[in-house]
Formats: sequence, C-alpha cells, structure tokens
Amino acid sequence: MIGIIARHEGASLLRSMQVWLIMALLAGLFGFQFLKQLEVFLSVQARLALQDHPVGLTGFMSVRYLEPLALAFTLVAPLFAMRSFSDEFRHQTYALWQSSPVSAVSLTLGKFLGVFFVLLLNVVLAIGMLGVMQLLIPVDWPLLLSASVGLMLCTAACAACGLYFSSLTRHSLIAIVASLALLFMSWMLGSASSGTLPLQGLTELSIATHLHGFFQGYVQTRDIAFFLLTTLLFLGLTIIRLDSLRQKGHP
Repeated sequence: MIGIIARHEGASLLRSMQVWLIMALLAGLFGFQFLKQLEVFLSVQARLALQDHPVGLTGFMSVRYLEPLALAFTLVAPLFAMRSFSDEFRHQTYALWQSSPVSAVSLTLGKFLGVFFVLLLNVVLAIGMLGVMQLLIPVDWPLLLSASVGLMLCTAACAACGLYFSSLTRHSLIAIVASLALLFMSWMLGSASSGTLPLQGLTELSIATHLHGFFQGYVQTRDIAFFLLTTLLFLGLTIIRLDSLRQKGHP
C-alpha cells in the first residue's frame, strides 16, 4: 500500500506544470553554478598546486558547487511537499483516506516517499554533472558519494518538515511559509550562536553544522543521526496529526 501511495504522489507531482518549471529552474541553477565554480577552479589551479596538500577538482567542486545547492534543496523540498495534504483538505478529498483502511503510517510514508523520489531526481542531476567528468579526468568517488549522502539526508529532512506543516493547514502558502521559517532558522543557528557561549549548544540543532562534513568527506555518525532523527520526528508528528484528524472525523 505504501508503494501504491508513493507512486500516486510521485505521478501527481510529475503531472504538475509548476513542478516541471521548478525542476527546469533547478537544472539551470545547477548548470550555472557548475560552470562558474569550474571556471574559478581553473583560475586558481596553479596556486592550489603550490600547497602541501592541494585540493583536487572533486574536493573543490564538492564544497564550492554541491554544498551551496543544499540551501536550494532546503527551499525546494517544502515546495514539493506543501500540497501533499493541504490540497486534500482544500478539495475535500481527504475524507476518502479517512474512510479507507489505509493507516496513518502508510499514508504518511507513501506521500513522503513519493515526494522524496521526485526530489531525488534533482539530486541525481546535480551529482551527475560532476560525476560525468570521469570521462575526462579522475573523480574522487568516495568524496562524491559522501556529498551525495549529505544532500539526500538534508533533502529528506526538509521534505518531512514540509509534509508535516502541510498536514496542519488547508492553505499551501501557510504550510510553505511555516516550514521555510523553521528550516532557515535551523540554518542560521550555526552562525548566530557560534560567538555566544551560552548559545553554543544550539549549533547542534543547525542543519549547516551537521551538513558541512559530508562535502569534505568526513561522514560522522552524529551527523547522519541528526538528519535521520529530524526526518523521523516530522514523519512521526505527521502520523500523530493524521490520527488526530481521523478521531475527529474531519480535517
């Protein structure tokens, strides 16, 4: 049942002209950022070669090209997830789910996986632009894999956040504003609390704090756990919300 719901959700997104427009804009952003940072690398390559441990192309592009894209996925993931339940509430089709034998867990996981699959297509495109350079020069695949895992974990957490806020309201705009406000607050915690001793503990709640290591090839268990727990937290809150709606009998 989860697979059926995921296919339905993914197909629904791919039938939307707005989704294809966002994906086209993302592809343009990927291409522009890739070529811009490649040009920067070529201009500083001679200086990098003089260092004791020069940064290779993959390492340079991982930090300068892929890491900034994480912020783009933070914005796009809630955009893709914001209508998952909001549209159901607004069009009064959620009553069909309530009257069906589908559990809140299956419905939540199905919709999440459908949204995540569409987002994963964009992640693969971003990574593929760098991976295709293997045809011309050697690519550090372990580092590229590390960066890929970081992007996927961050995207999954942001999609789960958007899904939860979508379950709270029938207005998509409110869902996207609330989820983006929370996610960007998490991004800002890393810099806002770094200089203040009492607030330094808040850096552990920052997306940026746990994401940076992936793009340098340092995969730590605590960073993986942060994104997995964040994803599970929002999925769990969504399930609780849907169970509450089923008991009430209306969204």
